[in-house]
Amino acid sequence: MFRNFIIICVIFPNILFSQIQNSAYNSLNLHSSSRILSMGGEVISIFDNDVSLANLTPSLLNEKMDNQISFNFVDYFSDINFISFYSAKKFSDNLMLFLGVDAINYGEFSGTDIFGRSTNYFNASDQIITIGTSKKISDYFIFGSNIKLLNSNLETYHSMTLSSNIATTYINPQTNFSSTLLIKNIGKPIINYTSNKEDLPFEVQLGISKSLKHLPFTYSLVFHHLNQYDISDDYNLNTIYNPITNTIEIKDETVAKKILRHVIIGGELNPFRKNLYLRGGFNFQRREDLKLSSAFTMSGFSFGLGFSLKKIQVHYSRSAFHTASSLNSFSTIINLSSF
Repeated sequence: MFRNFIIICVIFPNILFSQIQNSAYNSLNLHSSSRILSMGGEVISIFDNDVSLANLTPSLLNEKMDNQISFNFVDYFSDINFISFYSAKKFSDNLMLFLGVDAINYGEFSGTDIFGRSTNYFNASDQIITIGTSKKISDYFIFGSNIKLLNSNLETYHSMTLSSNIATTYINPQTNFSSTLLIKNIGKPIINYTSNKEDLPFEVQLGISKSLKHLPFTYSLVFHHLNQYDISDDYNLNTIYNPITNTIEIKDETVAKKILRHVIIGGELNPFRKNLYLRGGFNFQRREDLKLSSAFTMSGFSFGLGFSLKKIQVHYSRSAFHTASSLNSFSTIINLSSF
């Protein structure tokens, strides 16, 4: 069963579609977990009992998540809302299955003609169904893969996409260290919005995390977009005035800054090792893209907390994007085996 599933997840999408990098379907990369959002927006190597971590990183799916369900709500910018449901089930000693449903509502829009006169109102939304599996292949390695079906409706335009993520995670319980290699969005649209073919945001990530021995603290480092060196944009160019030529010149970013754009830092503190968690993170790429040159802002920073209420875990996060907008999210996790 596991072998057949891996063939479907990895081989089948690549036979049907050729792989080209693009960012047309970025909803495939969105997180709704408050824990992930509070730690910089990406967490791919922390190995514990949070079923939300397995949505985009299937190798984190493990037996501690058996019979666990998670509900997440994200209050995005403007009228955009994002809700999700995740669950996991153990089928054998080393085989886990995952089911996830994501729904993104972009709100209502007013259509106009070429003269700016109102014509109609329309909606836009995305729905993503995820089926994943993981298998322990040794005492230290877990392999996971999933299939994601994205159904997108933007006004009268419709698209459907089949993609898969594959990942492998290394865990060393003796040193409380774990690392994950994640390959995301392998596939192509089944139905395109228009006659122009859109491509998936293919990406390779590497994550490491470690729990400290003498302090109840876990750190996470994620190196994203390893398949592309320069991920800077043209919206926040660094310009300087050249008095000799009397022109404005574009100053290229340093190598160090281009490398730092690939890094996301996150941390989780468990004071007194009780049922309270304090979290924070910093996303270099988000900071560089959305900061203001005229003033200091919190762009790129995020924080959150989590606590347990009897048999339910509750989490909250707040992420600063632009100075004019921040993102709030709420998550609850319940283990049905405890009832």
